[in-house]
Amino acid sequence: MVEVLKDLENIVGSSDWASNRPEELWNYARDMTENPPGNPEFVVLPSTVDEIVEIVKLANKYKIPITPFVAGANVGGLAIPRKGGIIIDMKRMRNITVDEKNMIAVVEPGVSFGLLKKYLLDNHPDLTVSIPMAPPSVSVLVNAIMGGLGNLSHKHGSMSDMVSSLEVVLPTGEIIKTGSAATSPYWFGLHPLPNLGGIFINSQGTLGIVTKAGINLWPRPPVSANGILFAVNGPGDVYGTDFIYKLSRAEICDELAGGLFHFTLGNGLLPLDEMKDLIQSIVQIDNMEEKSFFLTWITIGANNDKELKQKWKVLEKLVSESNKKNKTNLLVVRTGDFGEIGKKIDRVLDLPMQLPPMYDLRQGGGLTWVGSYVPLNEWINGCNRGLKIIEKYGFVPGVLHRPMKGGHYAVMRFFLPFNKNDEGDIETVKKICDELVDVVLDVGGIPYKMPSWAASKVFKRSDPGFIALFNNLKKLLDPNGIMNPGRFTF
Repeated sequence: MVEVLKDLENIVGSSDWASNRPEELWNYARDMTENPPGNPEFVVLPSTVDEIVEIVKLANKYKIPITPFVAGANVGGLAIPRKGGIIIDMKRMRNITVDEKNMIAVVEPGVSFGLLKKYLLDNHPDLTVSIPMAPPSVSVLVNAIMGGLGNLSHKHGSMSDMVSSLEVVLPTGEIIKTGSAATSPYWFGLHPLPNLGGIFINSQGTLGIVTKAGINLWPRPPVSANGILFAVNGPGDVYGTDFIYKLSRAEICDELAGGLFHFTLGNGLLPLDEMKDLIQSIVQIDNMEEKSFFLTWITIGANNDKELKQKWKVLEKLVSESNKKNKTNLLVVRTGDFGEIGKKIDRVLDLPMQLPPMYDLRQGGGLTWVGSYVPLNEWINGCNRGLKIIEKYGFVPGVLHRPMKGGHYAVMRFFLPFNKNDEGDIETVKKICDELVDVVLDVGGIPYKMPSWAASKVFKRSDPGFIALFNNLKKLLDPNGIMNPGRFTF
């Protein structure tokens, strides 16, 4: 063990960037979720791709497991090592290259959304990137290769759909490029070459370490407006009718997302306390503190004020038609009509955000989720079943939604704040999550960023040929079994 530590220090050039000290390893062994800790033996922070290559070769020499890590902010225990070994923390790798004409950013793992947004505002103000509702420290690259989503996902799909090329260190220490970058100096797309890059997306670091990724950028709209859609009667007013299909297919929204929030949870996300009187006057309900609300935040971008006005009229027309045809109780209001409160909401929606600590609403500060991509037509069925499970165990019901890629599928994400200091709470959350994954699978959905226990449930229902092919790829690429072992179980 002493020899391994010395080798790691030599690779990264200093004992400052390699450690086996328990107090430092402790931070890498756990996260905010209910997933059990997993203790690594070492943590190392490389600054270059060549250093990662040498670390991987060292791990092969001693048959030591490797777990890639950047911010550890995921809500699925995905960066917790399942078999010990070496944590490779890549947050020091922060190089950014932007091809403005082709709208591509090539980023290393340590490039956070906060860093990339500032870089674009300072150097390429006409371009933007799809940004998740997450802390600014979250890695752009990791979110992209893990099927994450952002505020342009309603329009363009998941972040994985926005990957254009990859650089990968294989489990044997070889460096490869996939997509156009394999042949061209331009990182414009995964096609038309054979899409070998696809095997490294959503494989959770089991087939290699992605060290660079080309990410699609998008034009920043010259003008935009935010609004909130209130579904007074609950999710059924949006997903139980044809409204969600018509709104998605109208192609007027850059962002279309929200969820069911109990007042106490929602107040951690939006300034509902300050909005209380205004909301009550709009939706005409009493006892807000005891209620749950299905809110959808909408962003509409346009080239000019005239176009923006016309798009907003289309939105109001669709809301009015649904209320008449489907007997729904929908109401949409521009945040600009909320005055100072509206400005606060706009700041929340100006991602990346300092995520309000929803998990602190229960003593002990735990937060977990079951996030999934489901068929749009099955969202309301899965939502209703999932909320009943959460309520059965006495937890406050909460679910997030977003029609993805213009309505080709949808996000259904149940979130659960809990007390990490209460073993009973932890065991209850495990039961809830287990049942929620079954619901997702039953309605034809698939969990995304799935923890290892959920992956085992998913793969039991998967095509045997798919499982065999993945296992063959794993054996071929990782003959010593060092890459994130225990992450996927079949």
